[in-house]
Amino acid sequence: MKKYLLLVVCALLMWSCKGKVEVSVFNNSDVDRVNETVELCLCELTGFDAKKLVVFDADGKQVPSQILYRGTDKPQSLIFQVTLEAGKEKIFTLKEGTPETYAVKTYAHFVPKRKDDFSWENDRIAFRMYGPKLAPENPSNGPDVWFKRTEALITDKWYNDDLSGKQSYHEDHGEGLDCYKVAHTLGAGGICPYSDDSLWVGRYFDRYQILDNGPLRSSFVLFYDAVPYQGKKLKAEFVVNLDAGSNLNEVRVRYTGDTTNIRLAAGMWLHDSIQSLNVNKNLSTIGYAEDLMSEGKKPVAAGRGYTGVVFPGSWKESKKVSGHMVGIFNYKVGDEFQYYFGAGWNKHGFATDKDWFNYLNAKKATLLQPLKIKLLK
Repeated sequence: MKKYLLLVVCALLMWSCKGKVEVSVFNNSDVDRVNETVELCLCELTGFDAKKLVVFDADGKQVPSQILYRGTDKPQSLIFQVTLEAGKEKIFTLKEGTPETYAVKTYAHFVPKRKDDFSWENDRIAFRMYGPKLAPENPSNGPDVWFKRTEALITDKWYNDDLSGKQSYHEDHGEGLDCYKVAHTLGAGGICPYSDDSLWVGRYFDRYQILDNGPLRSSFVLFYDAVPYQGKKLKAEFVVNLDAGSNLNEVRVRYTGDTTNIRLAAGMWLHDSIQSLNVNKNLSTIGYAEDLMSEGKKPVAAGRGYTGVVFPGSWKESKKVSGHMVGIFNYKVGDEFQYYFGAGWNKHGFATDKDWFNYLNAKKATLLQPLKIKLLK
């Protein structure tokens, strides 16, 4: 053991003395990767000043990167993104330098000016969750969708325009709109305890913490202090990561409370509009497509909207429950449960329902065969 530790220390010292580290990223799957995030623990990059770390491609061009703090005051990991065809490998070099100014492609913020919304977005899509001030009309823990057709970070502008009366974000003025109905449901990919064919849909979040905020990833945690379940109250921490270029959020949720083994249901509410549902039982993905209508005095057609969930593991079952389509899982209270939810629009990247369903299935394929990442000596 001592000999092994000595070899590791020597290797790390060698990298530090050389002043650079080479990283191999290999796509050993059958799925092309487009702007997929690579994450390296800074515990493997000792001897470097994290704030000065720069990533270069094989041509010596700087690659946008981000240091993650995860809500602490100390750097935790480094992320950057790669586009890599199936079966291909790329080599990147990490060394200290002067990071360029990168375009900020993700953003999360609390919006007290609009009834305690918590909103987040990237260059593809936007979402929000409801806080305490919205309890009288929408006490839900289900995510809402803002369909975008601009890569700009736009939600703060939409809030300001709507509140000032300039224009409503429920109507498309060339950038996108919010026309998704949530009510007291799981919305576009929420999660809740499940028992006896019943969904124990929770209420609004009680507190929040932003962990990281761009340029490539925004992360936050929402705290729920009173999740109903069979006459009891559980607590939940709902951690969300949204990366640039992705229509899907990674979620890690943890329930605590006076019980041991329960079941969880995650999925989406099925609206009454024209719809298409795709449940892939082999890959444990659920995709949903529907016709969208703007809100207001004269609602107009707003294209085809999509929602979906992807589960890294296999569900125990999938079924329709109380107007929802969900995957159901056994869960031990206190453990972490991971899944993905997201949305898309036929006016921004997904021309057909099939394109969206294929996107969800491809995401599952990447989870089953992750990129191979190796530090080279």
